[in-house]
Amino acid sequence: MKKIFRTTVFWIVLVFLFRAYVRVFDHNLGLSIGSRFGTSTPVCVTSWASVQLSGFNDQLTAIQTQLNDLTQKLSAVSLSTPASTTSFVTTTSTQVALYYFNQKEDSKLPPAQQINVDSLQPVYRTLAASDDILRDTLNTLIQWNLTANEKSAGYITDFPNKDFHFISSTLQPDGTLVLSFSEVPGFTDGGSARMLIMANSIIKTAMQFSGVKKVEFSPSTLFQP
Repeated sequence: MKKIFRTTVFWIVLVFLFRAYVRVFDHNLGLSIGSRFGTSTPVCVTSWASVQLSGFNDQLTAIQTQLNDLTQKLSAVSLSTPASTTSFVTTTSTQVALYYFNQKEDSKLPPAQQINVDSLQPVYRTLAASDDILRDTLNTLIQWNLTANEKSAGYITDFPNKDFHFISSTLQPDGTLVLSFSEVPGFTDGGSARMLIMANSIIKTAMQFSGVKKVEFSPSTLFQP
């Protein structure tokens, strides 16, 4: 009796698993077998499979929506994160250019073209390894420690001024470098030609560094005529 019961259960389970296989994986096999029993469509095969596929597609859509939301949030966080104020690390000594106005070169131009930013010419210094080579370069620039030969070659500047100091730099993601200096009435404002040369002495010196595409000053009133 037990043998008959086990055999019956075995065949019931086998038929159940076979029907499940047909419904999910092999519709053609189900249609072929169903046609032998007078029907061309296995019971519930199409509708059951459609329901399963529909549910699977809904889950994929929900996952894609969540991924899109997460991507937008990560982008927003990235854009709102302040740029690092220390972006110019060097591990070895580095040669840098300091741009000063060369009066002798400028005097060669026609009078109408003199006091020209193209007359800002470089002198070179080798600076030690630094956690901010830009800061060190600008500090060296505004100290105006020129050699006797450089001075005799025509290099001049309004730097230094004891109250004029470099404060900080911020490199924005678009390549805009914002330089902050102390504002000194009577020194960081004045005649247009003088302000043009002082501002561009700093700008040209800063532009030599990789990643810098544009230079702005803070406060914005610096070097205004």
